[in-house]
Amino acid sequence: MPTLKEVIKPLIPRELWDKVPRSFDIIGSRSGAVAIIEIPPELENYKFVIGETIIKLNKHVKAVLRRVGARESEFRLYRYEVLVPGPTEVIHKESNYLIKVDPTKAYFSPRDQGDREDIARQIMPGEVILYPFAGVGPYAVTILKRQSLVKLVIAIELNEYAYYYMLDNIKLNKLEGKVLPLLGDAAKLMESFCGVDRVILTLPLGAHKFLRQSLTCVRNGGIVHFYHLGTEENPYGDAENLVRNYCNELGYECQVINRRVVRDYAPYVYKVRLDIKVGKF
Repeated sequence: MPTLKEVIKPLIPRELWDKVPRSFDIIGSRSGAVAIIEIPPELENYKFVIGETIIKLNKHVKAVLRRVGARESEFRLYRYEVLVPGPTEVIHKESNYLIKVDPTKAYFSPRDQGDREDIARQIMPGEVILYPFAGVGPYAVTILKRQSLVKLVIAIELNEYAYYYMLDNIKLNKLEGKVLPLLGDAAKLMESFCGVDRVILTLPLGAHKFLRQSLTCVRNGGIVHFYHLGTEENPYGDAENLVRNYCNELGYECQVINRRVVRDYAPYVYKVRLDIKVGKF
């Protein structure tokens, strides 16, 4: 199958060829999907041609959205421009589970699948997991589909749309009784669940504001998965400084047992993850 760039080249001036995006996200499945693409300003006059070309190359894509700007608002959503109108609520299939979502109403990234699987491989039977900023619940679903003997995942989400999609995903994947979905502010709800085995802080922008609370909530010897942003030159430096400062402040013995670059976030900026084992004395 030809690439987007190969098909678009004859339709735009040669000097713009290197501006054509090399990739885009597809959320959904063969029964229906939405494509999300970033288009630089130089291609403004060709944005609808790009949208129609994506539809022609991917027959299961029913709508094309252009991502505009950075994630914003308390719900961490992108703004979108519609290039090809169509349904944006889809059911996305990953491995052996399903994720129902409308990306215009709730954040979800198919690019995080590898990270979700990596976290799930670490989970042990009987764990109680605290999962703030849960969105539509993809980490909870991935974990429970891989490790069915988890005791409970406590999933907290502030966005009402995302919360109700999370309820749908619990039912779609037959996980009733294994997930405690909570609609509300994580800052107020997390303290009710201290002594958990693991905390998953997936939000790269702002998770550091909840790091102290997460370190306090996890049991002695428990794990905090802390997500942050890092530069190309020193991807983990800022995250490790934050962990070191909070652990020293609390008098905890914290050990970074794993470091991972999750994916690109922006030019020369990465979304990174530190896995922290927390010792309390």
